[in-house]
Amino acid sequence: MMRALRAGWLTDQGRTRTKNEDAVYADAGRQVFVVADGLGGCPGGEVASRIAARQIGDALVRLSCAPPAEPGVLAVVAGANRAVIEKAAADPRLTGMGTTVVLAVGLEDSFLVAHVGDSRAYLLREGRLSSLTRDHSVVQELLASGRISAEGARHHPQRNVVTRTLGHAGGEAPEFRTIPHQPGDRLLLCSDGLSGMLDDPEIEQVLARFAEPMRCCRELVNRANDRGGLDNITVVVVDVPDEARPTPGS
Repeated sequence: MMRALRAGWLTDQGRTRTKNEDAVYADAGRQVFVVADGLGGCPGGEVASRIAARQIGDALVRLSCAPPAEPGVLAVVAGANRAVIEKAAADPRLTGMGTTVVLAVGLEDSFLVAHVGDSRAYLLREGRLSSLTRDHSVVQELLASGRISAEGARHHPQRNVVTRTLGHAGGEAPEFRTIPHQPGDRLLLCSDGLSGMLDDPEIEQVLARFAEPMRCCRELVNRANDRGGLDNITVVVVDVPDEARPTPGS
């Protein structure tokens, strides 16, 4: 494994929700990071996200002594999906609960990223932001087919409708991406409480400006709340070490 990562993470209820249905798992030493976003409008969203984040995180940490490949991560996500389904089956009050998830595992020279739903991963490299995930959502399908514009997607009435989640049989298949990393790279995992409030240029600006990961997390959450905080907000910022990087705290 590469030398220790610098990381920060923060989850916030936002300004309008009565509870936080997001969950985060972060182990910088083992290089395992997970963000889960319980489905709003359904019972037990916070239960589903906590189960998924904890079970996926713990399982990936156990695998970290032998860096996991896609089949191993697939089995871990499938196990979390079964756990959410079984919990809902055991408690009628939780019927229909589900959660999105995005995860990243640090390997020797890359990140393995996987996601289900519309929680996202981004990479900042040399000041430029790129998206590592594509939302599993109705709006993304409309956007990909050219039926709506990027601006239309931001305000579409179905923008929060996801097409894959954990907690529903057959809909849990993650999408994978392996990203070679280099010194100075910065990885962001987030729930849609961030990406729904800030556009990519503003996210890029914040990630490029604030050198210390936790300070960067606080700034992202504060800005999302300043825009209205319409959803729970969760962010994880992970830095690949770079001796030339500015002193933390700027």
